[in-house]
Amino acid sequence: MSRMRLTAAAALLAIVSATAASAQSVGEVLAMGGQCFLSAAGQRSALKIGDAVHVGDSVDVPQGAKLKLRMADGTIISVAADSHLTINQYALGGTEKRDARFDLANGLLRAVVTAVGQPQKFEVSTATGVAAVRSTDWFIEAKPGSAQVGVLGGEVAFSSVATGKTVEIPARWGSRIEMGRDPVPARVWTKAEFDAVIARTNVP
Repeated sequence: MSRMRLTAAAALLAIVSATAASAQSVGEVLAMGGQCFLSAAGQRSALKIGDAVHVGDSVDVPQGAKLKLRMADGTIISVAADSHLTINQYALGGTEKRDARFDLANGLLRAVVTAVGQPQKFEVSTATGVAAVRSTDWFIEAKPGSAQVGVLGGEVAFSSVATGKTVEIPARWGSRIEMGRDPVPARVWTKAEFDAVIARTNVP
């Protein structure tokens, strides 16, 4: 086989490998309440239990609906009604044990993040703040002009997009960030506050 044919074959193999990697599932729909939707490659489709989700996909959870995803490492993500979440990255292994990054355009989610070792990254970004965790059970809500985090277990670093300032939030505490400002000092959340976000993200 000529060198040109070998080069062409190698290029084709690289394309096929890249396509297979991009198509690899990073999670699946575990449960739903009401009808939820997936946006991928410019197409919008209704979700059903067992459907795979991939890097680059966005999920829309309308009013009156809820969605629960189980990621490839066992992490559970529960998405409340009126939420829009995009999976920007979800890689396991390599130089980092986990590299998981999401964008929460609006709404509320709960993440019960499994332990995978260090170094690792698990981040959820909103327009006003970025929350980074190791292994923990926590909530993040994105609203117009603000975001807030509440932590049931573990610890979350919550950073302002505008100023770069970070607040460390321990278990049973919470904080918020207003657009363009530093994070508000963390405080103890009441049982009623936790009960409210648990109810909104609980999928029967």
